[in-house]
Amino acid sequence: MPGPAKLCFCAVLIAALQPVLSISAARETHSAAFWRTIKEHNFAVPSQESAGALALEIADLAASTDPSLRDGCGYETLVAWIYHDNLLTGEHLETLRGKLLPAMISHIGESENDTVFARSFSALYMSILAAQDLRKPFLSATAFKETLDTALRCYAEEKDLRGYVPVKGWAHATAHIADLLKFLARSPHLSAEDQKRIVNGVSQRCRTFHLVFIWGEDTRMAAALLSIVDRKDFSASAFETWFQALIAENKELWKSPVIDVETYASVRTQANVLAHLEAKSALQKNNGAPSSFRDALQATLGKVD
Repeated sequence: MPGPAKLCFCAVLIAALQPVLSISAARETHSAAFWRTIKEHNFAVPSQESAGALALEIADLAASTDPSLRDGCGYETLVAWIYHDNLLTGEHLETLRGKLLPAMISHIGESENDTVFARSFSALYMSILAAQDLRKPFLSATAFKETLDTALRCYAEEKDLRGYVPVKGWAHATAHIADLLKFLARSPHLSAEDQKRIVNGVSQRCRTFHLVFIWGEDTRMAAALLSIVDRKDFSASAFETWFQALIAENKELWKSPVIDVETYASVRTQANVLAHLEAKSALQKNNGAPSSFRDALQATLGKVD
């Protein structure tokens, strides 16, 4: 090909590829050093950057196996920008919610691999949005239901229940879902039926863990339950059903001379969560829980301990 013709061809080719190159450049993500610099500068948004756009990129840090990025930069930056500084609009938050929600259930059912971090920390990041919604509402009734449904699906289907993973840090899916439920349970969108669904979801998570929680999950779950107990429209019916079932499970456990290990762990885990709930409730200055509920809770623990 003659020189001038070849140059012309190259110019045409570059022009044709320009949109593709621009899209590729737009999709480039910032480095770990970028996020660490933000944290080092008290979470100030860099000039020429948008907190809303960066928040969407932060959502990807949930999947990192580097806890300094996932926890120290990702979570802490979102807390600063969303909850402390109110830098994200309702539209920004809804867009972020739309990215976090599917990540909460990505590869759900897998266990003992790194996919748990994206699910777990997407739920933790989502808890910041749920907390902000209580101060500056942005969730529609439909969006609230979708978020609650996804959180409860996580409790029903998550198989990777590790707490702390050496080098990679916290997995903590059970605790992080509880953190999200804690704020969702305070929402004016929550119905009486939703209260039951959360209580049932927590009790079933306890039953299906097959080990006693050792990484603080039980106290985080109790905090989620306390949000329900503290509601003005609190309904104790789901708790009453749970109490009766737990007493029966405990009674059945001791009928055999040989202890079934998984059943024992199930009973013990449920009792631990309820004991934390009782303790948290008792510490409140203005304990709004009905006396009949407190009496039933204490009686249940007395029969299980």
